[in-house]
Amino acid sequence: MKRQVFYVVIISILLTLVFVNMYLQIESGTGLFERLKDQPILTEEERNWLKNHGNKIIYGADYSSPPLRYVDEENGQYSGFIVDYITALSFELGVEFDFKPADSWNEALIQLSRKESDFFDMIPSESREKEFDFTDSVYLLRGAILVPSDEQDIADYQDLTGKVVAVPKGDYALEFLQSRINNIQFINTKNIQEAILTLQDGQADAVVGDEPVIIYYRDQLRAKDNVKILDNIMYEQSVALAVPKSEKTLLSILNKGIRILKQKELLNKIQQKWFGISIPSSSEKLYQKITLMITVFLSILLLISYLFYHWNSLLKKEVEKRTNELNISREKLQITFDGLTHLMIVIDRDFTIQNVNDAFCDLLGIDKEMALKRNLMDFQKIVLPDDFSEIIKNTSKKEHRQTLEYSGKGRIYKITTFPLKDEIIPSILIMIEDITKIRISEQQLLQDRKMAAVGQLAAGVAHEIRNPLGLIRNYCYLLKNSPDQGKLEKSIQVIENSVERASGIINNLLNFSRISSNTVEKIQIREFMVNILALEEKALKTRNIDYNVYCDDDLSGYLNQESLKHIITNLISNAVDAMPQGGSLIIRCNIDHDTLFIKFIDNGIGIEQDNLKDIFNPFFTTKDPGKGTGLGLYIVFNEVQKCGGEIKAFSKPGVGTTFYIKLPLGGGGCNENK
Repeated sequence: MKRQVFYVVIISILLTLVFVNMYLQIESGTGLFERLKDQPILTEEERNWLKNHGNKIIYGADYSSPPLRYVDEENGQYSGFIVDYITALSFELGVEFDFKPADSWNEALIQLSRKESDFFDMIPSESREKEFDFTDSVYLLRGAILVPSDEQDIADYQDLTGKVVAVPKGDYALEFLQSRINNIQFINTKNIQEAILTLQDGQADAVVGDEPVIIYYRDQLRAKDNVKILDNIMYEQSVALAVPKSEKTLLSILNKGIRILKQKELLNKIQQKWFGISIPSSSEKLYQKITLMITVFLSILLLISYLFYHWNSLLKKEVEKRTNELNISREKLQITFDGLTHLMIVIDRDFTIQNVNDAFCDLLGIDKEMALKRNLMDFQKIVLPDDFSEIIKNTSKKEHRQTLEYSGKGRIYKITTFPLKDEIIPSILIMIEDITKIRISEQQLLQDRKMAAVGQLAAGVAHEIRNPLGLIRNYCYLLKNSPDQGKLEKSIQVIENSVERASGIINNLLNFSRISSNTVEKIQIREFMVNILALEEKALKTRNIDYNVYCDDDLSGYLNQESLKHIITNLISNAVDAMPQGGSLIIRCNIDHDTLFIKFIDNGIGIEQDNLKDIFNPFFTTKDPGKGTGLGLYIVFNEVQKCGGEIKAFSKPGVGTTFYIKLPLGGGGCNENK
């Protein structure tokens, strides 16, 4: 068998070389071996012309005829089918080409006429040949007619008599129709896009122009349902490179490059890149090509027939081998599937069960056969979320896994769905896991960490409380031994302030160590802010502080209410202390991309830049002794971090302080028990 395959390969290679040589002879007149010889080079006269011309040739065309030539909006580069061709021409000739695109086709023609550019690709015509010389043919271009989809009177260009036709100014289609049809009212547009818009607005009965450009803009403008391209094309003409009449040397240089590209068939590759098809061929060499194709087909058919019998037997053995491997793999996968302790269910989009694992059957006390082909919703013991149908719909629509935690029957569950794309029938894998113990352990772990932090704060608390206790002890002594009424009143005032300070330290510490609810609830943001400010209204009025809340009435989101309360309360208290002579407090709230943004702005005394980096540290305060504990902003920072958010502060002494808070909706790191 190996020897037979070797012989077939050798014969195939030889036949391929013969066929390639024949094809090249038909297509360009140059055989395979002739192409191995040296390529034509520029003459001394041509090199001198380039030198005198600045060693650069300028290609000038419009930039609004995609996919032939256009400016790419993403990178700003001049791109397109003909641009790639000109680049290849530059490479093969070893000459630098520059691009100078004009605003429209007509301006490009004027630019070439004034010799502001050196050449331009266009269809030769009698009028154009009076002003320009043309190279060998480069590619074929069709002229098409675009009409409204309900148009029945226009079948080809001869039916355009008496019609209003939109066409880019200077386009060959205009010259073509003017020389053949009378009584057409033309609307000259800047480009094809403008012409199609004119048609859509009802100002024109038809649009004529280059077929690739019309197709591109028709699709770009999403007008495929409103307009149609007639099956009968206007023309199929060769496109060449046009140069001014006086530039014979340039014409020779360009022709050499065109012939090289034809020999290398680079035009076909460029055409396939941009259009996915080969260049339209003329009927001149059609017979030879058909003969070659028949010969190739028959040769291939003989080779296939020779190999078919031997290959068929090998294929049969390979299929049997692969089938056995697939069965073994499927059995191993099912064993793994059944061994998982989570509930594993495969359903179709109608919730019909396709497969389940042993954990599912054990929970329900049934055999697998009793569960298959039944609706999942029939099994009441399986706790499913309320929006289960929506989860399945999103999994199918987005083709991406969906995960949700939910509560039911006093337990916490986690459901994860996966789309099974390779199934014959589109299916969804559902995994349900009881995570009650995990969540309880996580909450306890969070509290343990919090209490550990409290232990670290103990030394600082002892120091802070020792100061007021010392004052209390000293002034108690004065109370016992001093008959002076003034000293007695001062002693009582100091003792009361010291007790209040110590009480504040203890309350803040208790607030910090208390197990706060991790429940995430839907909160009306503005109402929540206003309610907290109402509690602080006495302190605000006492300090003569005005406040405003800028927040939409319908702004809402899922947040940890307890954490948010600590954050807002402490920031308000901090702002009050920063404005002893009165001032203004502004709170702004908005939601963007599932994130709540809060801005606290006060015009208080501000914070020195050197102190900004320490304001969230425990017991750090810039207030006078007895005026603060230094725990307020520390609590704010911890609550924001707990909810997966961020907080930043910006301040300028004498101007005020602004706190920026970002909190993810849903609670961030907090459990989402909605």
